Amino acid sequence: MKKLAQVVCSMAVMAAVASCGNKNYYTINGQVDASVPEGTMVYMYNVADPEGTLDSAAVGAEGRFVFSGEAAEPWVAMIGGRAVGMQQQLIVEPGVIFVDVETVKGSPMNDKLDAFAKANDMSDISAEMQTYMEAYYAAPSAELRAEAEKKYDSLEAIANKRMMDAAWGLYNENKDNMVGAMAMEQISQLGDYTYSQLDSILATAAPVVKSYAPVEKKLAQLKAVEATSAGKQYTDVQGVDGKLSDLIAGKVALVDFWASWCGPCRAEIKDNLVPLWAKYKDKGLVIVGLNVWERGTREEREAAHQKAMEQLSITYPQLVDSTRTATDTYGVRGIPQILLIDRDGTILARDLRGEAIEKAIVEALKN
Repeated sequence: MKKLAQVVCSMAVMAAVASCGNKNYYTINGQVDASVPEGTMVYMYNVADPEGTLDSAAVGAEGRFVFSGEAAEPWVAMIGGRAVGMQQQLIVEPGVIFVDVETVKGSPMNDKLDAFAKANDMSDISAEMQTYMEAYYAAPSAELRAEAEKKYDSLEAIANKRMMDAAWGLYNENKDNMVGAMAMEQISQLGDYTYSQLDSILATAAPVVKSYAPVEKKLAQLKAVEATSAGKQYTDVQGVDGKLSDLIAGKVALVDFWASWCGPCRAEIKDNLVPLWAKYKDKGLVIVGLNVWERGTREEREAAHQKAMEQLSITYPQLVDSTRTATDTYGVRGIPQILLIDRDGTILARDLRGEAIEKAIVEALKN
């Protein structure tokens, strides 16, 4: 045991010496709740590749964990995991960084982000928004759901405006570094930009901003929206049991991107799509439910879909996205996303909700 301790001590000293001589070396000292069992794993992901785990560390005494390595150039990581109750984004850069469930600090750029977060706390408006979100889900009628949604949307617009103004300020102070890249991500997500508008903004941006993966992804999403906007021909989607074109050819078609777990999707189906199907199915309309983003294994996804169909009394055709790329094709960020397609395949409208759905259907069936 004594010899092992000496070896461990020697390794620690060597690591410390190596870090002192390496200007690119970083250490991330993390803290989760002390009740998290020792040995529970914490994971670190690169936001440019969120599907792949970059590194992992075991929780030690009193909820502490450590990541270390080299960062020749700063990059953005997500650190945490469901088992440890943490999900924190930070910039990996040389130096010693501290992270817990509320704070990231210690290095120059992370200190900037920490100060920005504290100066732009949205907990007041977030709490009020949560109240209306709960009212939306608990509402016993379509009218009360619409009222709660309207109030929620109004508060969201205020919050977005506050955050957008702050993000532009942060970006203008950090145009050539990773903080600016993260600020531009906020700007691109909060702004109601078209592809051309965001592309124009990025035309003069520094390479570190343009090449930041979330910004590139947002630009690609807006390009997909533009390619599938009103007036464009729809793009076919491959389903488990066929293609979208198999179901809508030559018909006025309402296509609903949805998932069984999505509360607003279920409300839209119950309040509008099921009644509209009964009313217009014999007048030239077809409604297609395009199931996307279901969670779990293939068997779990299929079971959840079937259960939701029974619960919501869905009898109109369904298509399950077999390649899980339909939302990328149409640039869908959130669901429900409801499109209306004419008999010749022209997209007539997208982002339809509530009463606007029937108005668009009636107009399309006239032609």
